Amino acid sequence: MATKDKPNNKNLRALFSVICLCIVALGLIVYFSTNSAHTTDVNEATTVVDKAKDNKNKKITTQPSTAVTTQENSASKTTKKQEKKKPTTVTSTEVSTMTSSDTNIPYKSFYKYPSDETVLTGYSEELVKNKTMNDYRAHTAVDFKAAKGSKVISINDGLVLSVTKDAMLGTVIEIDHGSKLVARYCGMDTVNVSEGDYVTIGEVLGTLGTTPFEEKSESHLHFETLLDNKYVNPLNVMGKTE
Repeated sequence: MATKDKPNNKNLRALFSVICLCIVALGLIVYFSTNSAHTTDVNEATTVVDKAKDNKNKKITTQPSTAVTTQENSASKTTKKQEKKKPTTVTSTEVSTMTSSDTNIPYKSFYKYPSDETVLTGYSEELVKNKTMNDYRAHTAVDFKAAKGSKVISINDGLVLSVTKDAMLGTVIEIDHGSKLVARYCGMDTVNVSEGDYVTIGEVLGTLGTTPFEEKSESHLHFETLLDNKYVNPLNVMGKTE
């Protein structure tokens, strides 16, 4: 009986060895499979990190563009605000000088006397005695006799250039009567017009006062005319005589 059991024992041992080898093989398969899974997880994690870095890089790349756009929008808004604050320029349709016509041609057209027709002192480019200043000087004007407080009228249609006060001439109304003729009504007391007003021939400009540098002379209107910025005899340019 002992002899017959020996082969059976050998078979069992062989079977047991095969089973052990299978178990070991299965264990190795499981082990390597597990390591392979871990390796894949590590790679995927690394890949995810890289993608995150790429996303950061992309964000960094797009930030300057966004900043530029923001600056452009800000500049655009600032420009629009400046445009809104910018004052509107209004263009005037009025002329700055008196229009020339057939009614205001120097030496030819009709002009009215600015006050009384009587002449106290005529126009002279030569030196004449000035009683008030006690000297000799040119008298580039005509002094029309007139009482203080009397009316002074416009010799023709015109545009009032200015109303000023002068130490020598007193209050002066300067009027552009067209065709480059400008008249100065000097020594005024009251004034009814102001700069920029249009006046008509014979319109009352104000009342007469005193011309300081001729105050010792008989009461009069000191009247000057300039044609193209040069003094001319008022009587001649108006077609009048003394």
